[in-house]
Amino acid sequence: MSPLNINHWILLLAFSASSLGSGAAEDILENNSSTGHFRVCWNGDPTAEATIAWTQFEGAPGTVYFGTTDQGRRHHLYELKQATHRATEYDGIIQCFARLEELKPDTDYFFCIEDGKGVSPRLKFRTAPDTPQPITFISGGDSRNNRAARIGANLICRQLRPLFVAFTGDMISSDNAKDWRAWLEDWQKMIDDDGNIIPIVAHRGNHERRPLTIYHYFDTPKDAYYAFSIGGSLFRYYALNSEIPADGAQGEWLAKDLKASRESVTHLVAGYHKPMRPHVSKKSEGKNPFLWARTFYENGLDLGIESDSHVVKWTQPIKPDPQGDEGFAHAPNDPNATVFIGEGCWGAPLRDANDKKSWTVDAASFNAIDWIKVTSEGMTIRTVDVDKSSGLKAVEETSSYASPEGLSLWTSKLGDELKISAD
Repeated sequence: MSPLNINHWILLLAFSASSLGSGAAEDILENNSSTGHFRVCWNGDPTAEATIAWTQFEGAPGTVYFGTTDQGRRHHLYELKQATHRATEYDGIIQCFARLEELKPDTDYFFCIEDGKGVSPRLKFRTAPDTPQPITFISGGDSRNNRAARIGANLICRQLRPLFVAFTGDMISSDNAKDWRAWLEDWQKMIDDDGNIIPIVAHRGNHERRPLTIYHYFDTPKDAYYAFSIGGSLFRYYALNSEIPADGAQGEWLAKDLKASRESVTHLVAGYHKPMRPHVSKKSEGKNPFLWARTFYENGLDLGIESDSHVVKWTQPIKPDPQGDEGFAHAPNDPNATVFIGEGCWGAPLRDANDKKSWTVDAASFNAIDWIKVTSEGMTIRTVDVDKSSGLKAVEETSSYASPEGLSLWTSKLGDELKISAD
């Protein structure tokens, strides 16, 4: 599949827009600026902060104009503006980041970017709630080579309208300009006809081989590990970096943060790239991420999201055990036990799921993403079969978990849902 030029795609969408806010279709999705490759990145407090990221194809970095009232592309009417905080030339193109702060929680924000040439499309995103209420998010990784599958998964995300996407590494096959430009173009398929853009929580994988790649494309901390909370005491998410030592500074930070959160937060979730125990026989055991296993257990981490192996898996609740199967034992009644899912099927070459453990619920091999609902009562995981899903209609809101017509879910040995009760 040949890559689509983002400006051509945006103009094409303009003719099919059906929910137009306060302006005409061309006022929402037209682009005569030198900006593109739009992202909304969550690296801090998503209830009050967001980073607007884009490629500046030529000219000086643009300025973000934004607010809670839709002014279309009429940038001068927005009540707020933010100049570029950081612009960096990476892979021969300029990446720009404008960090929006002091935002209102659980609120739609509309924005456009004005530069010396013109104005970008009008886009919008929603901040996270700061009080407990149901949310959904999507997790997955390894979108490396197969652009058709990658685009298919992106389009499904667009229709399911999660609050955010946790992308657990290996976005590209080769860490170079060509692959990144293609990935960024394909990511624009997340943007719907009304300019909704889904925030991304970016993680580093082994194919992001340059240590600062994620920092330069998503404005993460340079060491690419961080955490944030959603819904007050409802949910805390840890984006970890399995490409650097799991112990040392990262391990000390993780243990301290989990210890401070374990008594007050209902759901603790971590995402990272390399799995502790891959479900592919030719993959070596994850000695580095396994260093987190004891910290996870001692602090009651509920869910670990892994990638890298290019298979699908769900596990039982398990705990570290030197006498167990590959260092883990099934612990069904232990509130500190962790469920693990993954392992990265967003378009990378699929492998055989030929290394199931005694504590594995089920494992398979197909292009997939995980759709997760979080409530005060528990978490529910559904694994979406990307290739079998088609013709989806968009869900009405980010907290909706009603499966739209055309969505195909994996039916594991346990059924099509994996549930984790709140502690």
